[in-house]
Amino acid sequence: MLRLGMISRGEPYIVPLNHVYGDGTVYFHCAREGRKIDALRADPQVCLEFDVMHGVSVEKQTSYYTSVIARGTAQFVSETDEAKRILEMICLKYLDSSPVITDDMAEATTVVAVRIDSVTGREKKG
Repeated sequence: MLRLGMISRGEPYIVPLNHVYGDGTVYFHCAREGRKIDALRADPQVCLEFDVMHGVSVEKQTSYYTSVIARGTAQFVSETDEAKRILEMICLKYLDSSPVITDDMAEATTVVAVRIDSVTGREKKG
């Protein structure tokens, strides 16, 4: 799961997102308008949180997980062919297939690229 953290209206704001990663960049899509878009336009500095829960041990009173925190700057993808390519990558990840993404579909969707500047992580294995 990916959670996007940003500042919106002077306060922390976090949303879960579908995403795809490639070449040091996280890509996601969203609506053309809304609080997330307003926040990214006002301040493109973001924090990304990824985590996977591997299990829980009642006996050891602990959980097993992998967690990553990344920071970067959000940039809007304005080129239609690039947006289509990224939307196809997202479809392949979550649907195991890629429908034909038309120019109209890409232009009706906001595609965002976050180039990763720094990463920290923690993992606890059982």
